[in-house]
Amino acid sequence: MTTAQAWIDETRDLLLSGYVEELLVLGASVATGDTQLTITDASNSGIVPGVIIEINSEAMYVQGVSGTTVDVIRAYGGSTATAHSNLDIVRISPKFPTYRILEALNNELRDLSAPDNGIFQIKTFTTTYNSSKQGYDLTEDGVALTNEAVQSIYAISYTDPITVEAREPEIRKWGLKRDRITTSFSSGMALILYEAAFPGKKINVSYKSPLTLITATSDLKSATGLQSTAYDLPPLGAALSLMTTAPIRREFLDAQGSSRRAEEVPPGAISASMRDLRARRDMRVAAEAARLATMYPQKY
Repeated sequence: MTTAQAWIDETRDLLLSGYVEELLVLGASVATGDTQLTITDASNSGIVPGVIIEINSEAMYVQGVSGTTVDVIRAYGGSTATAHSNLDIVRISPKFPTYRILEALNNELRDLSAPDNGIFQIKTFTTTYNSSKQGYDLTEDGVALTNEAVQSIYAISYTDPITVEAREPEIRKWGLKRDRITTSFSSGMALILYEAAFPGKKINVSYKSPLTLITATSDLKSATGLQSTAYDLPPLGAALSLMTTAPIRREFLDAQGSSRRAEEVPPGAISASMRDLRARRDMRVAAEAARLATMYPQKY
């Protein structure tokens, strides 16, 4: 799958490790403001007052159950109330709610974007060279770039007036000034060129930017800016962070409705699992950072 939903499923699989959650389906569609749901076979399931259920990425608190009718409080735990369709899956008492996994994935994308990890995306914007000025505002399609969006400038080139395929001379001497007066530079940043280009011709600026966060389960993985070879990274980091508040399946104190024996969950098992997953994640981050460094070597 090419969407964020695949990352959510992979993260949950890492954490549950084969543990089977109780699932039902909606018996009718649900509007955003509805507080009564129709859930097939609800009265013969684990849906009872006080239980949390989840549909798509919305968590709900169960207040009452009568047959297939379930009264709920919507948008529980900071999730967002949305419409749901007939036959959508209902998760009962999910150990790792989708909205929490989504938060963990975004936290991992932020962490991967930290300079120490060496993961980034390359973005570009263009401006027109003007020989009468030295400083250029960092804007894209008339919209000012944010300070956080520009980690560093990677390369600057300009259009040669002689039309030759792949001829794009580079400007090697430049500087990036931050915290400029916004009345002069709306982005708060000024790109200073210490070399000349051709007046009236375009300047192409490539810059390193943090990975883009996901806002919905339908968002494409590629929209984050990650290279396809690094698509395994977000679930690894998300699972690791969620393990700090809940153990993975083999350390669950309950399993399929019965208590685990003490010898099945020895002391230190959770810590060992976290160490193993962290080592795997760190090894993959280092490999992808090295790949990016080869693709986009430091120039000047």
